[in-house]
Amino acid sequence: MNVFQSIFISILILLISSGINLVKGQESKLGNTKPDSLYFESKSLFKCNIKLPENYNPDSTHTLVIGLHGGGGTPGSFIKVWDDVKTVNFIYAAPQGPYSILLNKLGNEWSLWSSPDLKVREQAAELINDYIVDLVRELQGRYKIDDIYLFGFSQGAVFSYVAGLKNHQLYKGIIIFSGPGIFEPLGAEQFAPNWLEKKYLEPAKTLKVFIAHGTKDQAAKYELGVKSNEVLVSYGYDVSFHSFDGEHTIDPEMLKQALEWINKE
Repeated sequence: MNVFQSIFISILILLISSGINLVKGQESKLGNTKPDSLYFESKSLFKCNIKLPENYNPDSTHTLVIGLHGGGGTPGSFIKVWDDVKTVNFIYAAPQGPYSILLNKLGNEWSLWSSPDLKVREQAAELINDYIVDLVRELQGRYKIDDIYLFGFSQGAVFSYVAGLKNHQLYKGIIIFSGPGIFEPLGAEQFAPNWLEKKYLEPAKTLKVFIAHGTKDQAAKYELGVKSNEVLVSYGYDVSFHSFDGEHTIDPEMLKQALEWINKE
């Protein structure tokens, strides 16, 4: 090896070494940069479980009940809530909340209540209205449907109120189990301080409302269900209010009474 080759190899080694150190420096600098994030709207596919009644006839029209599970629930579990109620004669659809959440196990929620950003939570809540309308249109295209009811438990009750009142022309009634107090803040304002505005109540008072609430409910106090009943009645709604000796749950006997209420309407 001559002197020029030695110098060339030495320079090459120096350049490679400098490049490696430069990359390491860039990685270190980038690693200290706090990542940013954003939420954007885009179409996706969501699961909806459907249970047809035993007397289902594709040539006949049927009532449709759309069930919104509670926070952390799944369509797989919520599709089963009517299983022990005999003579269910409606099409029952249990859609999936669009946002994943890990509580005791992986489940779904209807709005991004887990986000620390209030604007994000409000935007997500607003999109649920379109989500449920899209589902209604999809089901109307598949089945012959006449009356439509929204049925919600806990967080699902929140969005049954919101979607039902804001799009009241689509529904005959709403069924609320362990729901919030209308005009009461959700979770000490940490989730949705203005979740339902007064301007939506007057136009929607043609809706029939069924409320069931456990007197021992600690997650959504019984008094909140009472408050919702009082507010709705003051606006002229036809409300069927039922209390039961229980906690934050869907009481089977109340489901039977809800079915009777549907069949009477």
